[in-house]
Amino acid sequence: MTDLQKPTSLRVIQSASAATLSQVWRLALTFLSMWLIRRMMGPEELAVWQWAEPLFILLSITRDLGINGHLVRIERRRYGNFLLIVAVWGGLFAAGVALTAPWLAQLFKGHDAQTVEIIRVLAVFLWVQGLGLIPMTFFEAEHRLTRAIPAELTRNAVFAVTAVYLVWVGHGVWGVVFGHLLGSIVFTTVLWLSSRTGEPDGRMAVHIKVAEIPGLIKDSLPLAALSLLEQAVLNLDILLLGLVLDPEQVGEAGLSIYALFFFSRLIADSIGRAVYPAIFAYRHQPERAFGLYRVATLFLMCCFVPMAFFLHHNAEVVAYFLGGTEWTGAASYIAIAAFVPFVRPLTMFGREYLLAAHRDRLLIAYTVTNLVSLGGLGYVLIKFTELNELGMAVAGYFPLGTLFLAWGLWQLAPKPFLLLIREMLSLYLLGLVSFAAVWLIPSGSSATIFVTSAVAGLVFLVLAYRRHGQDLRSFLQWT
Repeated sequence: MTDLQKPTSLRVIQSASAATLSQVWRLALTFLSMWLIRRMMGPEELAVWQWAEPLFILLSITRDLGINGHLVRIERRRYGNFLLIVAVWGGLFAAGVALTAPWLAQLFKGHDAQTVEIIRVLAVFLWVQGLGLIPMTFFEAEHRLTRAIPAELTRNAVFAVTAVYLVWVGHGVWGVVFGHLLGSIVFTTVLWLSSRTGEPDGRMAVHIKVAEIPGLIKDSLPLAALSLLEQAVLNLDILLLGLVLDPEQVGEAGLSIYALFFFSRLIADSIGRAVYPAIFAYRHQPERAFGLYRVATLFLMCCFVPMAFFLHHNAEVVAYFLGGTEWTGAASYIAIAAFVPFVRPLTMFGREYLLAAHRDRLLIAYTVTNLVSLGGLGYVLIKFTELNELGMAVAGYFPLGTLFLAWGLWQLAPKPFLLLIREMLSLYLLGLVSFAAVWLIPSGSSATIFVTSAVAGLVFLVLAYRRHGQDLRSFLQWT
């Protein structure tokens, strides 16, 4: 049976499994390599990378012009047009980033000559990574992410070995920078080889029709604006902290944010790569589309609810484990922001659901409101109170734009949406009950708190599976 002969649900499951496998591998290697690197570098030295990484996420969206997301939701996909755009526009844009590096560096309070050079090297990474996005978009849109696994595995191994070795021999943050550059070169090469080999009906066709490119860009730009705003919200913490605070505080906050969202990156990002095209595939079956969104949301909540309680109660242990003695200042941020995911459950896959429904304007209102509310409050708390970096941890509880997203979901599926809200509240209550004993343990008993929290998390997972396991099994049986 070829890929095209498989039912959509089977290809969705296989794509989600492949994406999750590659994501587990990537995060495991990244976790191990950065765990080692933090023991060789303090927060002040690593801060420039923690600031540059989200900056280049935003720059990559500008490079892509939203075309990768738009291709997933249209029927006729000309990947050759995308290639031409990335090769020409992406190359010019990367060159512009390199030329304006001295001005971009001003966005980092602790900038120096090294910051400028790092930006220029990452400009090369920006263009190379863009070339790899064409075959990756093909695999995502056609539910064939299993074929991207070799590229994912190779890239992450190359990064880990290169970064750890270069830091170990004394090159500092440059080890991380060159690890990413070399990994992206390998990733792009292997992806292209995979997309152009195999069964004839599974190869990516690279047809170019220049006359269609202006229309493609025009139709994709709203999605680019939306993605840019969305990523600005997601990466607002570090970018704002880097603008205002000293590198050491930025570095510690970066570790905190990494700890808080590690599992969401592990699970949500990988599943989301399969959920978006799957929801689009079910666009003529609204009940099934929302069912997929609901099951994906509940599944992720079953993971992050116990993790939030665990991080809150074990913040010092987590900070020490992730970074060592130089990084324990991150504990306060972790403890305060641990429950931030509780106010954002609908947003986990809500963006993908509304994108498939072409509710771009509503999503723009959602992201702009979040950017203003989170950024405005965060800046005030950082700049005009004694909270410093903890101001962003507090501001994270006020994503007012979520109200727009909830309204859009309710409009599309009123009854299923209300059912999902009740199920979410029941999971929060289950978390409170499961971890009730942990609140009673004296604060000085770190070992007891750690063990009790772990047991409470297991209890939560068992009870949650008994409640929602059938929903997951039912989806997996869809054909």
